[in-house]
Amino acid sequence: MLADPDDLERAAQILNDGNKVAILAGRGALQATAELEQVAAVLGAPIVKALLGRAVVPDDCAYTTGTVGLLGTKPSQEAMETCDTLLMVGTSFPYLEFLPKPGHAKGVQIELDPKRIGLRFPVEVGLVGDCRRILRHLLPRLKRKGNRSFLEKAQKGMEDWRKIMHDRATRRDVPMKPQVIAHELGVQLREDAIVSCDSGTIATWWARHIPVKKGQIHSLSGNLASMANGLPYAIAAPIAHPDRQCVAFVGDGGFSMLMADFATAVKYQLPIKVVIVKNGTLGQIKWEQMVFLGNPEYGVDLQAIDFAGIAQACGGTGFTAEDPSDCGRVVEEFLAAPGPAVLQAVVDPLEAPLPAKVTADQALKFAESLVRGEPNRGQIALAALSEKVREMI
Repeated sequence: MLADPDDLERAAQILNDGNKVAILAGRGALQATAELEQVAAVLGAPIVKALLGRAVVPDDCAYTTGTVGLLGTKPSQEAMETCDTLLMVGTSFPYLEFLPKPGHAKGVQIELDPKRIGLRFPVEVGLVGDCRRILRHLLPRLKRKGNRSFLEKAQKGMEDWRKIMHDRATRRDVPMKPQVIAHELGVQLREDAIVSCDSGTIATWWARHIPVKKGQIHSLSGNLASMANGLPYAIAAPIAHPDRQCVAFVGDGGFSMLMADFATAVKYQLPIKVVIVKNGTLGQIKWEQMVFLGNPEYGVDLQAIDFAGIAQACGGTGFTAEDPSDCGRVVEEFLAAPGPAVLQAVVDPLEAPLPAKVTADQALKFAESLVRGEPNRGQIALAALSEKVREMI
């Protein structure tokens, strides 16, 4: 299926007339990496990624500002807030509060399913068909923009953002920060890795601290509150791709729901590697109670489980990482272990998955939760304050 030539011309005109063009790419654009980068280069447009579209371009691509949304980056959110033209490619990103306000930006959408055209954001032109083919036919109609200031501002923002993320991921205080294990894993993953992430705060550390390398596959549940997908995804991966490195990056809450399935990996000798970020709490529920409802945490504590011991009891190999200064070595041994293995990373349960830009309402609700009797309010408040101080230094 290919879009009508007249629609292609209209879409090109809108994109050529835009002064601040942003690209929002999702899962439907996974096979259009080269074309997306070419369009970004011509239009001087940052590529913002939906979570399921993290692998549309590698994170070292000069044009991307990473993901958008509650787990996204500050430059991506700022690009959405300030663009005057939005090109949506293979995405039906559902969180309207992170898209441009209606009337603030014109829209062009490329989508295989015509029912999704204009579903989330009003667009002037909808191009129905395969993203890769449509981008190839759209490219000759686009004019290179001489003014690159919108892209350059986004690129400068990403330089600053990466420095902040690197600072958080290389801290050596104890208890270990969850960013540390995500960073160490991201550094050591092979370029052919298939990475499956679970739902919860774990998705924040995956999205921000495990960069997508060219050739990798990254995925998580399309419905973000659907827990425990990480382990089954990882079990399926080596069956479909037996020669690739297959890694699950999950939380202790999600893994404990289906951990008996690790015995399936042992039974069939599927050499999956499962990283469990162990903070002893249902983190996403905890922080939503505080930041969105203004309530103290309630009913989120988990039963303590030795996941390394569980792995060994199933016939696999178990590792534990608690010391950030030794984390890299443990990750290296874990990834090199033969057969299925589990690495439990014991981390700070009070490390909050803060949004890229905290709204006034979120700050107010957070403060209300502390006043209403949050049991760890002193430590949480101190941790949040210290993060902001470190960013300003």
